[in-house]
Amino acid sequence: MKFSDVSQSSWQELRPYVDTCLLPVTGLTGSEKPWEAVQALEELRDALDCFEIPYKGRVLTYPAYHYTLGEETSQMLKVVCSNLRANGFRYIVIISAKSELESLLMNEEADLFFTLTKEQLSNSMPSVKEQISNQLQQLWLKKIES
Repeated sequence: MKFSDVSQSSWQELRPYVDTCLLPVTGLTGSEKPWEAVQALEELRDALDCFEIPYKGRVLTYPAYHYTLGEETSQMLKVVCSNLRANGFRYIVIISAKSELESLLMNEEADLFFTLTKEQLSNSMPSVKEQISNQLQQLWLKKIES
């Protein structure tokens, strides 16, 4: 489910079930040609499909963080994750389609991060989906136990 699908009135009903926030990171720098920006957004959309479709009703996708600027991005993501958690999300998952962002996405404020490239999704989709499922299940079970 996307943030734009939730109205103020429906949020109270959904809140007990939607405990996981997906925070997409596009990884644009501003140096992309228009078609390259489109491609980056499409790749991120494809990565998000691995979460939004099978876990609909449990996860909510927030607006993407589009531009990355090195360590500044890492600090901003920490603040955003902290604010999302303060807003009531129990779990925060950062997702990107750019593997070069992996070091920026490792964030102690997020519970998980995934970089799912176009190649990974086209070459080993069943394996990717199994990995996502396993990690999410471990996260959800671990938090319940603690």
